[in-house]
Amino acid sequence: MLNALRAWFSRNDESPEPQPVCFVVSPNPELSQKISSEAAELGLAVEEFTDAGSALQAAALRPPKLLFLDIAIGAEHGSALAGTLSGGKQCGLQLVATQVVRSYEQICAVGQMRMAGDRQGLHVPPLIQVPFRPEALPRLMQDIGLRQSGGGKPSVTLAQALQHNWLELWYQPKIHLHSKRLAGAEGLIRLRHPEHGVMGPASFLPGALEGDMLKMTEQVILAALRDWEKCAASGVSLKLSVNAPVSALTTLPLAKILREERPRSPDWPGLILEVTEDEIIHDLQVANEVADELRVHGCSLAIDDFGAGYSSFARLRQLPFSELKIDRSYVTDCNTDRTAAGMCETIIEMAHRFGLKTVAEGIETPHESHKLQGIGCHIGQGYLFAKPMAPDQFVKLLGRRPSTAVEQPRRMAARGKPLPPLRLNARA
Repeated sequence: MLNALRAWFSRNDESPEPQPVCFVVSPNPELSQKISSEAAELGLAVEEFTDAGSALQAAALRPPKLLFLDIAIGAEHGSALAGTLSGGKQCGLQLVATQVVRSYEQICAVGQMRMAGDRQGLHVPPLIQVPFRPEALPRLMQDIGLRQSGGGKPSVTLAQALQHNWLELWYQPKIHLHSKRLAGAEGLIRLRHPEHGVMGPASFLPGALEGDMLKMTEQVILAALRDWEKCAASGVSLKLSVNAPVSALTTLPLAKILREERPRSPDWPGLILEVTEDEIIHDLQVANEVADELRVHGCSLAIDDFGAGYSSFARLRQLPFSELKIDRSYVTDCNTDRTAAGMCETIIEMAHRFGLKTVAEGIETPHESHKLQGIGCHIGQGYLFAKPMAPDQFVKLLGRRPSTAVEQPRRMAARGKPLPPLRLNARA
């Protein structure tokens, strides 16, 4: 978790400022010590509390910028603590649990504390449960934009990356859960620094200007269109997807870009643009208009991180998407966590009803994969199958595995031969 926190806290701002205050409120000393030690290494001023009363007294003198709140504190005290944060995107509330949340009382407590944070205008990501995983906290760290004063790789601005052409698009495979065959790939942005090597988006996206984000999005789309042709040259026709901010849908001339730059091959399956639920849900009219225009040019939209925004399922009917990606907070431990499993089942059932393909992100164990397959999820993505890889490495992988091509499996099936499974486990 330390590396993920360090990356998301990194900022390229040279002006000094006081250490941000981080409160850790939990009756569990082991949990407090783990979070506190890692946060302190990031240059945060950490204060630990075993009860809500002491934390409330301290907050009156020095309000925290970041609050780690153990749900064992209870709904009433937890809600009161959430009210100590000043609100806005410069503060963060992260609910944590030391055990799987199953009981009705626990679920209600989580809901009440989330509502208290929402009333303050805070960014409140889904509950995380120990043991913590490296990707559990990135959204919170990015949104509150706290600065790291310690070591680690120096941060780089997105403007610098664009100026020096340091950006790359890496690919993580998407797998059909039933057949275990390659279904596509998601393009993920990376930066290759001449001195510090490959750096993740946490090193250069926090604090980026909207204009630079739009330039990056345009580069990402063009890279995906070029990389599809490289994949096709190796004998594999894949539907690639990339992430895009909602502002890009209305600001960039996407229809023109696709019309002029798309591959001319009749086998091109199109491109998927992934937008997050919390961004798109507020303007469904724009989403529908953009989707209709892009569909003409072979581009469809996918809703990313579904479930993290807690939007009404009834609104799903209005969304112009062909693919729905289940937020990883529900995928994690879905085979043992009844709450997570219930959310996955509900999302998948609703998606099927509206004719949407479902993708589960962040699958890390075979048990999670089997559970998701059993409840009808179409596609999986995560470290269980493969980590993101550089484009050349991805193309070489496809070239070594001709059985993943679109046409060859069809020919094999026509001849009555069984289709060999695709094994992409990066840990093997």
